[in-house]
Amino acid sequence: MEWETLKIEGEGPILQLVLNRPEKLNAISNQMLKDIVDASFYLDSLPDCRSVILRGEGRSFSAGADLSEGITHGGSSGQMMARSKMGARAVDALTEVNAITIAALHGHVIGGAACLAMACDFRIGATSTQVSIRESSLGISLSWHSIPNVVHLVGPTRAKEMIYFGEFYSAEKMLEYGFLEEVVDAKMLLETAEKLAAKVVAQPPLPLTLSKSTINAVVKAMDRAICNLDEAGVTFTGKSHDSGLAREALATGESPLWRNE
Repeated sequence: MEWETLKIEGEGPILQLVLNRPEKLNAISNQMLKDIVDASFYLDSLPDCRSVILRGEGRSFSAGADLSEGITHGGSSGQMMARSKMGARAVDALTEVNAITIAALHGHVIGGAACLAMACDFRIGATSTQVSIRESSLGISLSWHSIPNVVHLVGPTRAKEMIYFGEFYSAEKMLEYGFLEEVVDAKMLLETAEKLAAKVVAQPPLPLTLSKSTINAVVKAMDRAICNLDEAGVTFTGKSHDSGLAREALATGESPLWRNE
C-alpha cells in the first residue's frame, strides 16, 4: 500500500508508520489525516502486525497542522467543522489500532502532532523533543477528541497549563509530567522504540489486544460525550474576532486588547 503523506516500513510483527512530509516538517495536511485513517485500517488487516512505531521523517516528528491549508482557520463554518471531524477520525483510528503503538518523538511536536502522539499506547522522546499545544494561542479551542487525552496523561492542572498557555515543553519536563515514558539520545530513539516493540511481540498476542481494548474503554468511557461539541467549539472560536487577533499577535509578538468576541 502507498499513501501520499505516509509510508510503512519494516516487515513481520513490528512496523513503522512514518509521517513523510519532511520538507514541511511533517505538517499535518488534510491528506495526511485521511492517510492516517486509511493506514490505521490497513494495519489492522495485517494478521502478523503486533506493534507499530509512529515516527516522523526528517528534522521533526511534526510541526502540527498545516496552516497554509487553512486546516485550523479559514473557509466556511461547514469546512472548519469537517476539518475538525477529520482530525478526530485520525486520532480515533490511531487509538483503535489493534497493534500496540509507540510514538517515537523528536524535534517539534506541536498541536495536532501532540494529538497523534497521545493516541499511541506509549511515547518515547529524544532529548531534542519540544512539545507545545498551541491552539489557544491561535485563538481556537483544542479539538480532535484530544482534551481528555491530555488530562489522562498529565492530570487536570498540568493539562490546563499546557492548553491555556501553549508554551514549549522540553523532553525532560514532559517526562516529569508523564507525557513521555522515556527520554533518550536521538541516536538511540528508534532502537529504544524497537526494543519496546520487541518486548510487546514477546508476549502472547490475545491478552495484549484484549487488555488494550479494555483499558482504553475504561479510560475513555466518557470521552465521546465530553468531546461531543469539539467541532462546534473549534468553529465558534475560529470564527471569533479574538481568533484573528491571536494569529496577528503570534506573528508580531504584540499583546492585543482582547474583546471577548
